[in-house]
Amino acid sequence: MRRVAACIWFFVALCGIALLFAAAPNPPLSAAQNTSQPTLVILGTYATPLKPPPTAIPPAAPTPRVTDDVVTVLLLGSDTAQRRLISRTDVIIVAVINRTHGTVSLMYLPRDLYVYVPNDTMHKLNTVAALGVKRYGSENYIQLLRETLLYNFGIKVDFYARIGFTEFREIINALGGLYISVDCAIEGNRLISPDLDPQNPESYQVFRMDIGLQRMDADTALWYARARGSSSDMDRGRRQMEILTAIWQQARATNLFAQATDLIPRLLRLVDTDMSAADLLGLVPIALNLKLNRVQHINLVFKEHFTQWYTSDNGMFTWLPVPEAMARAVQDLYTPPTRRRLAAESPTVAIAAIQPLLEYHQVAAERLMREGFTVTMLGAQGAQARNFTVIYDYTGGAKPNSLAILQRALRVSDRGVIAQPDPNAPYDFRVEIGYSYPNSCEFKIRQ
Repeated sequence: MRRVAACIWFFVALCGIALLFAAAPNPPLSAAQNTSQPTLVILGTYATPLKPPPTAIPPAAPTPRVTDDVVTVLLLGSDTAQRRLISRTDVIIVAVINRTHGTVSLMYLPRDLYVYVPNDTMHKLNTVAALGVKRYGSENYIQLLRETLLYNFGIKVDFYARIGFTEFREIINALGGLYISVDCAIEGNRLISPDLDPQNPESYQVFRMDIGLQRMDADTALWYARARGSSSDMDRGRRQMEILTAIWQQARATNLFAQATDLIPRLLRLVDTDMSAADLLGLVPIALNLKLNRVQHINLVFKEHFTQWYTSDNGMFTWLPVPEAMARAVQDLYTPPTRRRLAAESPTVAIAAIQPLLEYHQVAAERLMREGFTVTMLGAQGAQARNFTVIYDYTGGAKPNSLAILQRALRVSDRGVIAQPDPNAPYDFRVEIGYSYPNSCEFKIRQ
């Protein structure tokens, strides 16, 4: 059993497979909004919809500039525990692996994005896989998702991978849990016991997870990936990408990649994918040598990359992509972090905290490494007891983008920034964690 679970876990760590878990319900519908007349930019290219869609069909998205040796893997999760039952695809993460630069980029696509399905009409993105079964059959359903992502976002998928959340539980249980740096407290309903009826409202109670390095068993990790009670679907996607990164880190720490040759053949019998053993083995060197600051998460933002919209025909809740902003995000996805991050400022930061706050010092360090900072962890060296986190800026204002990211990631106001220009400083910035850090992350309102 441990070998089987390790086999699945290797694949998750290597390719960053999305977790498959049932979707939380959509927010209540309100009256239909926005009744823009549809346009048919597809005329002469695809079949005209038999019934005009409730909103304009967008023009085909531009393809990003891709000049390096990249592999694009589509990671899918379903709203059912049965992996082989293809229904709604409520987890969609695009992983771009750059073999030349040794980097990995992840982007979560919201399930409620309202997109054009080629030779059909406008649909929610999470319904496309099921539509693909009807058009191409259960063996080739992925083809329609490929066509849809290429048309709407310019993303050309090389491979896909799909696994069930039942297997996810087995993975985490067999490996004794998962360690994740939680940098924003979250709460939501959770089953009191896995044995209780999930359809019974009385089976749930409110559960809160605070900031800090958390060890999660399978059920807790699944809850962390699914919870939306105090959060949003986009934050949910951010947490799912964090889990994928944490699984990779643990796989490398336990030397799991050294077993690749033995594990991959068994793995391919368990996972729904079109990757071959040779494809997987070709990615092992990257997984072994990858560093956290070479993994980037492209986080889409509500009202910037998409807007909330209700269809004019039946008031269905959707998110309409903003084409220009989405095109920029996709280009960022294909641009290696070593080139794109923080406008090439290459920032360095040192983090210190007094003894009671060292746990948060580690959480902050991991968050900043994911943002592209080169981080030095000073522990308690030179730290002072502070009520609020402060940032010392030694650059003389020369790296404003980096400072803005620091403030956003660590939730530090302008009053917490201390300018101390010093061209001889060993770091661009120094952060000292304050007592308010674990309480500074307000719950996000559902989008």
